[in-house]
Amino acid sequence: MRGTSFVIGGLLAIVAGSPATGRVDEAPTAEQRADALRRHGLDPASPLDARVGETPATVLAMFRELGGPAPTAHALTDAERRKLSAAFAALPPLHRRILGERLRSVSFLDGMPNTALTSTVNPDEPYRLCDLTIRAGVLGEDVSTWLTQKERTCFDAAGSPLSVTVEAGTLDAIVYVLLHEGTHVVDSTLGLTPSPRPGAPPATPFTEGVWSDRLTPRPAYRDPLLQRIAFRREGEMLPVDQAEAVYAALLRTPFASLYGSSNWHDDLAESLALHHLTQVLAQPYRIVIRKEGREILAYEPMKSDLVRKRADQLGRFYEGG
Repeated sequence: MRGTSFVIGGLLAIVAGSPATGRVDEAPTAEQRADALRRHGLDPASPLDARVGETPATVLAMFRELGGPAPTAHALTDAERRKLSAAFAALPPLHRRILGERLRSVSFLDGMPNTALTSTVNPDEPYRLCDLTIRAGVLGEDVSTWLTQKERTCFDAAGSPLSVTVEAGTLDAIVYVLLHEGTHVVDSTLGLTPSPRPGAPPATPFTEGVWSDRLTPRPAYRDPLLQRIAFRREGEMLPVDQAEAVYAALLRTPFASLYGSSNWHDDLAESLALHHLTQVLAQPYRIVIRKEGREILAYEPMKSDLVRKRADQLGRFYEGG
């Protein structure tokens, strides 16, 4: 698949050229939009939960290239369809509008090595549509379980009495997955993080003063421990006894999560997902370190002044779509 870069630093993955890469549409004409919708069979007025279909062949081919057991198609049960419908309904207005215009299909696979994959139908088209592929198992998980699993990939707890847990309520994990992946689609469409196009501005209001480039925070927010976490390209699992120092470093930054500290695309996606989870859906977000089951420290990044100062940048997601 041309231009593909598959990254599984955490549980989410992206494809180069997809909405997660920051490439922004260059003002496609109404004719170009109509042509893309016609050729790819997308009716923007169709309900998002009605777009469940087969996984694109290009995505299946990419998994084959990775080696290992091939993921298999998953047929949704009635209960799973209801969870998907509720998750789409819980999205901010701007997500629903942009996904309505851009999302060609959503599909589910058993045996995916990651949680979700947003891929562009044709990166060379002036009006780009996308497909969303999701690990079916996430439909059986709540957000706390899923976020805890992801967070624990950063730490080696073998033989240690310490553990890291994320307490984020009992909503279905698919709600969080759609918040995160949907933000990538909005970002690509509106250019909320900088475009890689030659001559494009090096910063946007969201990244200004926070990021030096896509992968490098500004010096004030650069920390050696955060640079080593497993979510970064050359990161690693750290001993769990360093978890307290890792989260102390995170709280000195404007990043809402460790995953969000890895690049500016996921910074935006995590900032929005966690803002929506806590401020709109009224769920908690606590990162708890326990020793032999006893809570010894708890962190609440969304109560950080540095994180809260960026909330104004998220207002457009709620302005009627």
